[in-house]
Amino acid sequence: MELEIKKKRKRKLQTLTGFISFLIGLLSLAVLNMGLLIETMDIPELFLFPLPFLGVFLGVVGLFTKNRSKQFAWWGIGINGFIPIFFIIMMGLSWTINAKP
Repeated sequence: MELEIKKKRKRKLQTLTGFISFLIGLLSLAVLNMGLLIETMDIPELFLFPLPFLGVFLGVVGLFTKNRSKQFAWWGIGINGFIPIFFIIMMGLSWTINAKP
């Protein structure tokens, strides 16, 4: 019996657009959390819809690059997709609160 020699795996570099998408997602999520924790701070609209949609677009572009790792692109799409959905659901649930019993 011969021992099989494993080939060294080549490390795939991350896509730049996927990494930028991930960073945009983290930045938008941090601003959203700060706005929710510090109730006096108004959340800028830039961090709620335009920036996450840009992050989703960059993540999708990062998925179509060849011979690169797409891990940050998937994470960027997930985080940036979560932010508008979370905001819309929270606005919908806030309308269900009855202020006067």
